[in-house]
Amino acid sequence: MLLEIKKVVKTFPGTVALDEVDFNLKKGEIHAIVGENGAGKSTLMKIISGAYKKDSGTILVDGKETDIGSVEASRAIGISMIYQELENIQKLTVAENVFLGKLPRSRVPGFVNFKKLINETKKILKEFDIEIDPGKKLASLTTAEQQFIEIIKAITVKNARIIIMDEPTSSLTKKEVEKLFLIIKELKRKEISVIYISHRLDEVVGIADRLSVFRDGKNQGVLEKNEFDTNKIVSLMIGHELKTTEKNVFKEQKIIFEIKRLSIRNKIIDFNIKLHEGEILGIAGLMGSGKDELVKSIVGLWPAQSKEIYFLGKRIFIKHPTDAIKYGIIYLPEERKLQALFLDMSVNENISPLWLFNVENKFFLNGKKEIELSKLYIDKLSIKTPAVYTAIIDLSGGNQQKCIFSRMLTIKPKLMILNDPTRGIDVGSKEEIHKIIKELASKGVSILILSSEIQEVARLANKVIVLSKGEIRAEFSEKDVTTENIIRSVMRV
Repeated sequence: MLLEIKKVVKTFPGTVALDEVDFNLKKGEIHAIVGENGAGKSTLMKIISGAYKKDSGTILVDGKETDIGSVEASRAIGISMIYQELENIQKLTVAENVFLGKLPRSRVPGFVNFKKLINETKKILKEFDIEIDPGKKLASLTTAEQQFIEIIKAITVKNARIIIMDEPTSSLTKKEVEKLFLIIKELKRKEISVIYISHRLDEVVGIADRLSVFRDGKNQGVLEKNEFDTNKIVSLMIGHELKTTEKNVFKEQKIIFEIKRLSIRNKIIDFNIKLHEGEILGIAGLMGSGKDELVKSIVGLWPAQSKEIYFLGKRIFIKHPTDAIKYGIIYLPEERKLQALFLDMSVNENISPLWLFNVENKFFLNGKKEIELSKLYIDKLSIKTPAVYTAIIDLSGGNQQKCIFSRMLTIKPKLMILNDPTRGIDVGSKEEIHKIIKELASKGVSILILSSEIQEVARLANKVIVLSKGEIRAEFSEKDVTTENIIRSVMRV
């Protein structure tokens, strides 16, 4: 074993990210890690790469206990992580990026030996059968080519024995993926170990020697190559402890909302959907599928090349979120602290803004009426707060989220677009938010929901659309809306 992780624990406020996790990596092995968002795989990789410190547990490298306390310490023992968002310098050449920090010096002090730099880079690129001009600026390369350069740099400059790849194929074409896999196999031949994190099961089972499945901060099982079975992997990913909750009974009534020919440059291609009264429509897809840009474009937060929106049978034009609000279309952003909360204000001041703007719309503020409104929704949504004047920052994440829901409900919306509505909140609060969403749908409010948790989409939605690279990959309705079906479609199984 090259790397051994034993009983590692990592907690954040209110969350156990890793719960006594075990993991090991052999020399020259490709070990894949799969699991839904929040399963703990990224947290473990950040501990291995030195970005986070473990709370407890043991890490052994070459059989010796090692304290990886920093990124520098991790690199010193030969561990390198290639993030999904590449870390490079676009204005420098390929050769300069490859040898960054180890540029060959000329005989004249303070100068670089560019001839040697180019020749050495050519030699390394040839080893991996990569045809790229070392003198080219990195900015002129494709995403895949830049990723290849990151791998070369990890070996050349960082002397990596272990390379961690986080979603390496998320932005690559099929041909580029094939090329990446050839490079990974070459790494294996050189006895360099690879930890490969991906949501794409078809790719994982094709490249990995072993596979670990993470769920709820634990390693749920390690499978050998001959044990790879997509049914088993999916089963380990989703678990069997989910409560079976009944969905809202939905019968197609009148169409409330329709999008035609929505296209976003490099993100969405000719997207069309219809949303009925009281329907919960889920949109699922990996990072880079275009789902976030799609919903932001609907409410005027992202530019579209073309977009036709019909509301209650009439064409409407939404260029800004305030246009959407006037029609009763409201958007819940995924980052509540950055995009939704007024952190320096009270609970009351966080509940009332939309009502003040869109309903009350008076020159003078009616404080008494505003307080009554806040108290009404604090009671309706069971918000736990000492008083309406309590600072919003002092509430738990779940109660903060319920305050944002209250704000949305004050204008009696007809359509709610929810982007990760339960992100970062505890299980109890999550169930309460789910109950609110179902009640709203039962009263005729149409809901469009995105979530980083596929289980959440499956539990709530009457219909699910799966996006991949800006196009609809699959649609599921009624009984076909299951976690298994969505995961299989998202992961191309």
